[in-house]
Amino acid sequence: MKIPAEPISFLPIYKETLWGGTALATRLCRPLSPDLRIGESWEVSGSGQDQSTVATGPLAGMSLRRLAAEFPADLFGDAGSPGGFPLLCKFIDARDRLSVQVHPDDVQARANGWGEFGKTECWYIIDAKEDARCIIGFRRNLTVEELRSAAESGTLPGELSEVPIKPGDVVFIPAGTVHAILEGTLMYEVQETSDTTLRLYDWARLDAAGKPRSLRVREACAVVDRSALRTRPIPPVVLAGNGFSRNLRLACRYFAIEQYAFREASEAVMEARRSFRIVTVVRGGATLLYAGGRTELSLGETVLLPAILEETRIAGAAGADILVSWVPDLREEIVLPLRHRGVPEDAIRLLGGVGARNDLTPFLMG
Repeated sequence: MKIPAEPISFLPIYKETLWGGTALATRLCRPLSPDLRIGESWEVSGSGQDQSTVATGPLAGMSLRRLAAEFPADLFGDAGSPGGFPLLCKFIDARDRLSVQVHPDDVQARANGWGEFGKTECWYIIDAKEDARCIIGFRRNLTVEELRSAAESGTLPGELSEVPIKPGDVVFIPAGTVHAILEGTLMYEVQETSDTTLRLYDWARLDAAGKPRSLRVREACAVVDRSALRTRPIPPVVLAGNGFSRNLRLACRYFAIEQYAFREASEAVMEARRSFRIVTVVRGGATLLYAGGRTELSLGETVLLPAILEETRIAGAAGADILVSWVPDLREEIVLPLRHRGVPEDAIRLLGGVGARNDLTPFLMG
């Protein structure tokens, strides 16, 4: 048996949270009760017990874990993923601010028994209130003692760096970076498959039982990057097409993201990748066209394209924005194609974020 060469859709996994809102229903048209405060919708997940389940077709009811175990060649192609499905994609609706937190990298996660993967992540901002911000990094270099004291005394907010954000921005959060999503933000997150969260600070918030939520200050201080970080949303590399543009938004060793932005109703060929692709509609609607048929996608829908599905076209409505995520070969799929198109080295480098943890730097000149 082989995986059919067609898009795979999954049932969403909803997470009700203290800080969640109703934007998944009002903004993304999900059939959810207005009484629920849904903070997250996990669209593609192979994390622990939160396994995405195929929604329709001959694979209906099968978990993503089983798909990855039984059909690795069809799903991953030549790339492989011995630790399980490597990415987790979700929508996040932050009616209120989230905790100030940090995630370990792969080495730290394995050393501490927190799982196979650490958690590097990125955010695509779908909607945000006027003058919205998020927290990324510290304003100054801190010692361990200064950080621990600030977290325990409640003075940590004064040490945190706030970054302005707006709809359409992409923000990169490498493992070890202190961060927080603030109120009034709807976003799409792509991350490594991990749910390890080390809270440093939670705004003196109480849980449903009236008690403070647990913090993991000691563990967080052991994995966090305590240096000052001057970050900003990542500038896209825009490649013009006929009625659309293909915009490279971010690239690191764990995932890359490109955006198909349709100025008018038109059709684009989606470049084949060495492994699976995850396609998500964040604005408007689109149709995926392939040898075996067609799949209609509306706002907020996500599908997984297995590696066995190579030739795919996307027909987008005017104004549609489609995100495509995958695990890249940074040299062959990012650096060399962009260099061939004449994109400046500095513009390519910025797709990997700022600082020493930019995975593109080793492939670039100078």
